[in-house]
Amino acid sequence: MNFSRVLRASARHLLVGLVAASAACGGGFERFPNEAPMERDGEDFRTYLPAPEAYISPFAWDGSDQMLFRPMARFFAVDPAGEAINVNALDEVPDSSWFENRTSVRPRTLAEVEAGPCTGPPLDPNGPWFITDAKPNGANPGFIMKDASGRRFLLKFDSTLQPERATAADVLGTRIYHAAGFHTPCNRIVFFDRSVLRIDEGATYESGGEERPMTWEYLEPIFAKAYVRRDGLMRAASSQFLPGRPLGPFRYEGTRDDDPNDVVPHEDRRELRGAIILAAWINHFDSREQNTLTMWIADEDDAPGYVRHHIIDFGDSFGSLWAWDSISRRFGHAAYFDLRTLFADFATLGVIRRPWEDAEFGPAGQVLGYFTTEHLDPVDYEPGYPNPAFLRASDRDQAWMARILADITPPMIDVIVDGGEFENVDADRQLRDVLRGRRMALLNHWLRVRSPLARPVIEVGDAGARLCMRDLAVSSGVVPEWEARPYWSTAYRHEGGDRLEPLETGAMARRPPDVVCVGLPAAGGTPEQPAYLIVDVGARELDRDAATIARVHLYELSAGQYRIVGLERPGDLSPPGE
Repeated sequence: MNFSRVLRASARHLLVGLVAASAACGGGFERFPNEAPMERDGEDFRTYLPAPEAYISPFAWDGSDQMLFRPMARFFAVDPAGEAINVNALDEVPDSSWFENRTSVRPRTLAEVEAGPCTGPPLDPNGPWFITDAKPNGANPGFIMKDASGRRFLLKFDSTLQPERATAADVLGTRIYHAAGFHTPCNRIVFFDRSVLRIDEGATYESGGEERPMTWEYLEPIFAKAYVRRDGLMRAASSQFLPGRPLGPFRYEGTRDDDPNDVVPHEDRRELRGAIILAAWINHFDSREQNTLTMWIADEDDAPGYVRHHIIDFGDSFGSLWAWDSISRRFGHAAYFDLRTLFADFATLGVIRRPWEDAEFGPAGQVLGYFTTEHLDPVDYEPGYPNPAFLRASDRDQAWMARILADITPPMIDVIVDGGEFENVDADRQLRDVLRGRRMALLNHWLRVRSPLARPVIEVGDAGARLCMRDLAVSSGVVPEWEARPYWSTAYRHEGGDRLEPLETGAMARRPPDVVCVGLPAAGGTPEQPAYLIVDVGARELDRDAATIARVHLYELSAGQYRIVGLERPGDLSPPGE
């Protein structure tokens, strides 16, 4: 066992897992250190040598492992799951090689959302484009090519069954996941005339175990399946190769032994757990390890580097149809091979009515398949086969991603869908409507499970210091009547041990469009002996007898000077320590 690595992992877990630790312990209350919460996990970007070995993920083995062997093992195992451990004191995920806070830290412009992960110019439709490799088979065939400047791309085409959907899904999926914070490739829709294509010198394909020169005859099945617009141009999704050297996919569980930076078990990373909300939103039912990619990032060959993690390939999303209609209807509701469903159907002789049995196509018909709002279950989304990180997602993890989703606004959705460049007007309109509807269904549930109050800041004015937070339930429209929404606050000063003294807070105020502020009490703190404060800010729902609180931890450093050091979102309204 590498004890130095274990000790370093333990230290990092202790540093960024304060909130998780406090949630897991009973009695007392959490007291956060007088320091700024971690915003970036710098050690995750440490460069080193040698580079990790490439990981090959066998499709058949991973599928059987997740759908058959592991469910059987979990049935007999005791797995309390526990909270995610890469969470900082503000109940957020620090930036890392896995995730970068974007929408959650500042408003994103529509131009930034439109660009997504793309930084360079798109492909020149006038070419020339040089084909270097090809994949003529499968639901979405395509080929690898390079442009005149040497940039490498994967071009994929739509199926004839669902024209425009798969290519649009690849573009929209990357924009959505990138806006949320994940690393994704630059995908764009391209239209081109076949005449711009060339077969690159030396390009080959494998047949019968032999390498043979690439020919147009070999490529013909690709063009036969390609969607062609009314103006005669072919439609494809271009995916620019990621920078760095590919190391294969990452797993949704465990860590890599050959990556010293990889110390947090993947199933306990909040961003991977919370990604179930994004998968549910766009019905990315193929959220498996084969649709991820790790890259070795180094300045030059043989130089020290680090591993960056990406989520790729969203072509299954937004209503993908398979050859078997009974399977297509189930996407998002049950795994391909779902033991629970099989046993229940066997025990009841199939009399249980499943929610997907009455699913119908929308206005776009089979182009968007069964991608609708009506049958989304915001609590019990199921991908194609069990995802280890999704299975361990707690209420806190999913509410965290819902707060990010709340800041992906309807105008942003419009910009994202614009990137699909649909010729089918019904598909374009349906996609916008369903994305809005499924977003609201998810927010209506998860923003009520934990407090939607977020982004705490201290504001100092003539009336003294105030604690201000955004109410994401208001900004997202979950609470439409903001002026009628009841808020309250309570403050406590830590007197030592488990003793807390209640204090009166100042007046509460609302500032459009969604900010709530409360005056902070004076607690007699000095630079030599700062006072420790806990401020609970609560909000009651308008349409139900329920409420949530945001618990902010602060130090009063001197008269009117405060530092925010922690944020909790308790599951009930009990005072701190009870």
